[in-house]
Amino acid sequence: MSEEKRVNRTSICGSALLKAATVVMLFSNSILVAAAAGPVNETALRNAWALYTQQKYRESADAFEALIASSTPSARLYYYAALSLRACNRNARAKQLCQYISTNFPSALEASFAAKLFPDAPSTSTASSVGTVSESVPPSLKGKSTEELLKTEEGRKYVAEQIAKKESASGKHGGVSPMMAKWRESGKPGARVFSAAEIAKEGANGIDQMYYPNCWFESTMSTLASLPRGQRLMAEMVSFGPKEGTYVVRFPGDGKIYNIDEKMLEEKGIHNKALWATLIECGQVLKFPEDNGNLLSEGLACLTGQKAQVLDPDECSDQELSSFIDGAVKSQNPIICGSNNYAYMPRDMSLLVEPSHAYTIIGFDPASGLIKLRNPHGANSRRFALKSDPRHEKFEMLDDGVFKIHMSLFKQYFSQVARANI
Repeated sequence: MSEEKRVNRTSICGSALLKAATVVMLFSNSILVAAAAGPVNETALRNAWALYTQQKYRESADAFEALIASSTPSARLYYYAALSLRACNRNARAKQLCQYISTNFPSALEASFAAKLFPDAPSTSTASSVGTVSESVPPSLKGKSTEELLKTEEGRKYVAEQIAKKESASGKHGGVSPMMAKWRESGKPGARVFSAAEIAKEGANGIDQMYYPNCWFESTMSTLASLPRGQRLMAEMVSFGPKEGTYVVRFPGDGKIYNIDEKMLEEKGIHNKALWATLIECGQVLKFPEDNGNLLSEGLACLTGQKAQVLDPDECSDQELSSFIDGAVKSQNPIICGSNNYAYMPRDMSLLVEPSHAYTIIGFDPASGLIKLRNPHGANSRRFALKSDPRHEKFEMLDDGVFKIHMSLFKQYFSQVARANI
């Protein structure tokens, strides 16, 4: 294999979800704009989304809030606003918008995406999810729905005021964040924050790769979260910081400490479903500030403290690859893999995986030759299908980013496999 080809195939970038979101954005622009209940300033919307793609999450969230206050409700607008709000840890407000989408636009494409952002959030029964009419509502606005309110300047101003009140009541000033709640519950400087059992309870489902191109790290974190020894290893990485609401992350063999507080999480836009995953990912972002896609071996070394063993599927026999994967799975050691970039994907076959992306190997059946993988994007993963294989002998898409792929296809779609002993 040439050096140029090796470099192209081993640098793993985790931007698949961002690419998918952009595709949905473009689709929405061409299809859903006609279905929107009223006018949305398309230029302002694109500018707000551009801020999001530049990882300027707070600016993007503020821009979307301004649009919400001046535009008739639409699933498209509210979903992208929810993404930005969630990215800067305004979770109560983001959840509120997702509830509104589920209730008022249940058949919209964005409704399914909104449900995945906050799967535990029930939908609301009225339009008050976004703008509840309070006792102080002006007489001229009483009895009107949110859609009717937003058709007039007076109504839009009133809704904006109600949104501000709700955000203030449910945000930092009126509630307690998960970080602060955990610290107040059992915080003691230097003490371990999480037990292995707590990490095992959520496992890989507590990890939700969103914005950073760090699938090379998230895939390793996913596999550790599913293994007993890995759960204990990650439990030892996080401890309470010296001040209320602060935390410390230490990676095995690193020798450095990474101090984390709530302001830092908001600035960096880090949010996983589980707090332990959020804190560990923040530690990674601090350790690799210039990350733009790293090698699989770096993720394994960072989280395990062990040097990774690496194998190139197209440079080994089926038996060698089978033994490499089966050995790690049976011994419950972490093993991950990275896909080819677009240039090296099979030209005459369906796209079955995200290009230049890292996956966790979670199972292997030598008899059928099927390897079981999980995308670190979890429930937000793009779904694929192999139409020529209706009996799923070569490829089968499951739920939450999990799928099975035959070894013969694996060798065509994946450029690297890496494992470490823990």
